[in-house]
Amino acid sequence: GYKFPKIIQQKSISQTNKIKRRTAVCVTGLAECIQEGWTLTYNNLRNRLQGDIDTFLFLSSTSSSKQSVPSSTRFKQIRSYMNSTVTILYEDRVIDPNIPLDCKPEFQLRNHVTFSVPAYFQQLWSLNQCYDLVKDYEKRYNIEYQIMVRSRIDILPKMPSTFERSDKFNINTTILVPPNRYFPSIDDGFAIGPINLMKHYMTRWLSLRECPSDRNFHPETYLNNYLKRFTTVTVDSNISGAADAIPHGRTNCH
Repeated sequence: GYKFPKIIQQKSISQTNKIKRRTAVCVTGLAECIQEGWTLTYNNLRNRLQGDIDTFLFLSSTSSSKQSVPSSTRFKQIRSYMNSTVTILYEDRVIDPNIPLDCKPEFQLRNHVTFSVPAYFQQLWSLNQCYDLVKDYEKRYNIEYQIMVRSRIDILPKMPSTFERSDKFNINTTILVPPNRYFPSIDDGFAIGPINLMKHYMTRWLSLRECPSDRNFHPETYLNNYLKRFTTVTVDSNISGAADAIPHGRTNCH
């Protein structure tokens, strides 16, 4: 005989009254080093950026070949991390970037650095997924972010005293990145810029289905050349990049 209460229709939210928030942070990589790497980086961002920061963790649950810390321990730390707006752990899978059959890209790194093409595809795919996650969150909760940060989970914190310095770059028109560790170019371990420009950085996975004229898919060279089509990229040696990352599988990174 129980009578259910009437369903209350939620009033539609006016898109003209969006909630303005400062920064969305996309954190990608293997599900490890959250205490030793990302927590310190987050604190640095908090001290150097004005306004609200929402963090989106989009992390691979695949263990590195050198991993000595049990997956259960790593996942427990990820799930118990409280400064996250959304946390997603995913399993690596075979993914196809749909590169045209008549395109013969050159996947290479300089100085004999170890490089796995499938891992590169996984990295770009995860960046794209994290960006889509942020945009979906904006739509669902009527939010509009101004700035987006892309960060690996395992980089160690090294950042300028503030990201608001007008003498270094315009945070509304420029993407700021670390320098490359091996040659005069940019590093792809960290980036910050206005979200409308960071879209190009985060979604270049989709561009692989195009065949670039130079056919050079060296990760950071391709990133640099691709971004130049859309915006200004400023290099700042005060920012951490992949060279400052904690090596995967270290016993003290769990």
